[in-house]
Amino acid sequence: MTPLKFLAVSFIALHLSFAQAVLAEKLPASYLQGKQYLEQERFEEAYTELYKAFLLEPGNPELNFQLGRAAFETSRFEEAIMAYERVLIADPEAMRVKLEMARAFLQLGSKEVARQFFKEVLATNPPEQVWKNIETFLAAINASEQKHFISGTLTLGHAWDDNARSAPLSSQVSVGTFEFQLTGQSATPQSDQINSATLVLNHLYKNEEYPFMWKTAATSYNALYQSLHDLEVNYLGLATGPVFQKDNYLWDVQALGSAIDVEHDRYQSAFGAASSLAVFFSKNILGTVAIKAEEKNNYLDPGRDALNLLLSAMPVLVFDHNRLSLLLAKENENAADEVNSYDRFAWKLRYDLTLPDDSAIFAGLGYTLTDYDAPHSFFSIYRHDKVQELTAGISHQLWQDSARNQALLMQLSHTYTNADSNIDLYTYKKNVTELNLTVSF
Repeated sequence: MTPLKFLAVSFIALHLSFAQAVLAEKLPASYLQGKQYLEQERFEEAYTELYKAFLLEPGNPELNFQLGRAAFETSRFEEAIMAYERVLIADPEAMRVKLEMARAFLQLGSKEVARQFFKEVLATNPPEQVWKNIETFLAAINASEQKHFISGTLTLGHAWDDNARSAPLSSQVSVGTFEFQLTGQSATPQSDQINSATLVLNHLYKNEEYPFMWKTAATSYNALYQSLHDLEVNYLGLATGPVFQKDNYLWDVQALGSAIDVEHDRYQSAFGAASSLAVFFSKNILGTVAIKAEEKNNYLDPGRDALNLLLSAMPVLVFDHNRLSLLLAKENENAADEVNSYDRFAWKLRYDLTLPDDSAIFAGLGYTLTDYDAPHSFFSIYRHDKVQELTAGISHQLWQDSARNQALLMQLSHTYTNADSNIDLYTYKKNVTELNLTVSF
């Protein structure tokens, strides 16, 4: 339900202090019964009884007012407006009735008419609570007519990595019946600390005349190492395309572009397209499927130029304060040099629990299986990798401004990675502890 509709539905709970312009005369018994049903929020029964009374006393203002309320609550908005108009014939200045008229026109999408009725009531200097709620309605109408929306997140992070280069478990590597000793920076695990900054900016263009919106997202990621400066990374990505939204699904199609620099030198660029479909099966179950295709251009090693295809699906189950999600992914990379081509399958299972004090805890388990398409150029065997990940963490919302959709979130997490390969060079373990501070706007 949109905020505008939510405001309209909840507005009936306000007991405005306006006096009725015309007192009820002697009315049929069905009127009293219908009014009682209204008080009990039995709206269909209220409408039935009040309509019976209306057939007997069609010109009574009090009866028409109550009939309009019942019609509104049963989504008969046109009938509600006709009933209120009959009241205004008797008393053109009945402000309570104009408020109800505004609500009904709002439900029919006649925002300009609703705005005019709200302003007419404001001009009479109504009670403070009424005035505040009308201002909220008007603000919601203006927001619903807005075409351009800007949002984003900024995340500052600090991480501790005990094996930043993903060095093998041992510097003694086996090749068949032979063994050799690794030398250099990647021979043994090296720990380091990393400072990172991630900025995501989103622009959404919404045009009510068309059944779609247009979304553009820009992402910037920078990682600075305390000691191992040759691992420093700068990433810039851009995605843009139409978004189609209905009550139970969201579908987007985007063009993609990205660039990666390592130690301030050009490393890789990519361009392609992606599409995802999110379906809301119920309030507790939703699912997302996505496809992405990218052409990669590697500036340091042309043999790594590749076409990458990625398919993914993620069902999500939400119940009370619990959230369980499963990500399934199938990836294929077809590189210029076949030794760099691979097929990959991965899954990640994650559980989130929301706590009462604006905190949450989470835990996840992941598994990735990668098979390369050609024998390794040095080891002369087909490389086969298995990677297991175990993640756990806690987050806490430090501050929130719901009106402006702003928040400040702190998150602490730890990830243990165990990589096993049929080539010792790619068998390693690492632990990464990360502290993030994220502001959303």
